[in-house]
Amino acid sequence: MTDRPTNVPRYQRNHEAPVPIVRERVPLIAESAIGDAIAESSLSPGGRGLALGLAALASVRAFPGGGLGIEYGSLLKTAVHPAFIADHVAEASAHLREAAVDVLLIPGMSGYPIGSIYSFAAGVPAILLKKNEIRIDRPIDYSPGAFVIPSYTGEGDVVMTVDPAGVRSAIAPVLEAQVAAQQDESGIELAIRFAGADDIIDKGSMAVAISESAEAIGEWAIESWLLDYRARTGDQRPATSSIAVVAWITPMIKSYNRPQEQLQRLLGITPFAGLEITALQSEPPAIGIAGLGMLPLKRQAS
Repeated sequence: MTDRPTNVPRYQRNHEAPVPIVRERVPLIAESAIGDAIAESSLSPGGRGLALGLAALASVRAFPGGGLGIEYGSLLKTAVHPAFIADHVAEASAHLREAAVDVLLIPGMSGYPIGSIYSFAAGVPAILLKKNEIRIDRPIDYSPGAFVIPSYTGEGDVVMTVDPAGVRSAIAPVLEAQVAAQQDESGIELAIRFAGADDIIDKGSMAVAISESAEAIGEWAIESWLLDYRARTGDQRPATSSIAVVAWITPMIKSYNRPQEQLQRLLGITPFAGLEITALQSEPPAIGIAGLGMLPLKRQAS
């Protein structure tokens, strides 16, 4: 359908508002000292690898829908460098396993490269929430859990949707295993533990939207699977279900936008991040990283 259904929620995401930097108090790390500064920092091995990757490949640029931001595509989106991300992926996947996650939810094509790597490393199936441009000449299938949110890298709103067949294929094995373990019970208890993953968490808007959409995605998946299961087996035992978002993981989180506070308040989740970005400036281009300092970046390519 082209017109947005009235029950599809819309989330707001404001432009970036970088914090002012007092350069006399927060000097930039000298380019010749970047390697030593990262090696001597308090960052984890995964964080050190990401910082090296940002220093080598990232820049500061203005995005149409987000304002000033970090361009890190050649590190995490359009190319993948194991030397820079391998340790972080190991740390993030360990976090997913500790949280006993069943399914990973990933927004947008930009988040899917690193999200799919998390998926493989943790052994957790991943579901993409695809970004759909809203156009009169391009009808949109508003799948369960669909929502509308302003684009960060483009202009205007986009609709985020899942592939129902992909959802069923990811969740069915989880539910099959749970029922197999409850053959002698008088009822069936079904549960899905979701986690979210993104290439960066800026203000927490996308993470909150996906976490809230997980409820609708999970409910639809369980109801769809249960109807098929009952038809196949004749098992008519009463069933209950529960759906939870238990973790969020990302290479970077912009702590100056305070998304951790929003996710903790609304979802009860403290996200796992490889790097905590504390500041952003365009002249000279640099980002602040907790445990490291002000890391100089390249100037935006023309």
